[in-house]
Amino acid sequence: MIIVRRACAVLAAAVSCASANVALGGNGPGLGDPLPGPIVATAVRDRIPSFREPGTTYVLVFMDTSSAAGRRAIPVMDRVARAHGRKAIVTSIHEDPAPTVREFADDPEWSPKLTFTVAADPTRNALQAVFGPNSWPQLPVAFVVRDGVVQWRGAPMDLEPVVEEVVAGRWDLGAAKRADEQRRLWDAELERIEAMAKSGRTDEALKALDTACQSAMPAQRSQCSGRRFQLLVDAGRVDEALAVGEEILRAPSNEKQSAGVAWSIANSIPGNPKALAFALRAAESSDRALGGKDPMVGAILARVQYLSGKQDQAAATARRALAQADTPELRKALEDDLRVYAPVPKGAGAAPPKAK
Repeated sequence: MIIVRRACAVLAAAVSCASANVALGGNGPGLGDPLPGPIVATAVRDRIPSFREPGTTYVLVFMDTSSAAGRRAIPVMDRVARAHGRKAIVTSIHEDPAPTVREFADDPEWSPKLTFTVAADPTRNALQAVFGPNSWPQLPVAFVVRDGVVQWRGAPMDLEPVVEEVVAGRWDLGAAKRADEQRRLWDAELERIEAMAKSGRTDEALKALDTACQSAMPAQRSQCSGRRFQLLVDAGRVDEALAVGEEILRAPSNEKQSAGVAWSIANSIPGNPKALAFALRAAESSDRALGGKDPMVGAILARVQYLSGKQDQAAATARRALAQADTPELRKALEDDLRVYAPVPKGAGAAPPKAK
């Protein structure tokens, strides 16, 4: 059975509604530190800025051209570049040879979205200038810089609200540094809890999660129900997980969280009728909340519909999501799924049409 494999990395994060925190750790400058330089890479579109012009906001993203997570962030960078123009200069530096990056930039699927500087860094000169010698940070990772100072560092998918605040002059760097330190402590505790769970100490992990959540900041506390749900699913404690899932469905921390829960069920316990019935309600809830306009949520709903025996509905939902898909990877994944949901009889014609 074909699963939307190319979307997995993005969808998995929706269960807890957490960003890809792996992008935040490692070496390199922290908030309030100067951006190291010089940034030397081979520009294949536009030119590499100085990152030092007073009063200008810069967005610098390091990525791997073939990475699904990096490509998924390109529409976000495109929106930032279009929304702010010269007030927020966006640059992506790719860990690939210049011909590979140039081919990518010229690809008609991607070229219209690359409304910013694109550069190649196959020898990792720029990356090591920023992160230090022999550094291997988890990519993609983004920096927001103003007056040569790092204002924010994190996953590119989270750029838009940060850039909006920095450009408008409302960004509180001191508050951001305090929040970042709190986030680091929270991430370390979650790693400890997940290690407990993986070693079979589920009850101990759940108790530790409860303790951590009691003193967590609001941003971290919003992840607690999703984390508890996933720990219970991973432990095979389905009824307990569904009870937590019902709480999430009544008060999700954002519009995509219920879909994330549904995706977790579809991947972990796809043959459980009770769990699938809940997953269908959860995916439908997110789809309604987003007005049926989010292609990733549509892909999840189609998957759950198919697993629930609603093949015609799954095909219709997948076609709708395909028409809305904003990256070639997601379009390809949905086209693959449509071949399962609505297979074309031999000799009856070509594969499902691509989105326009």
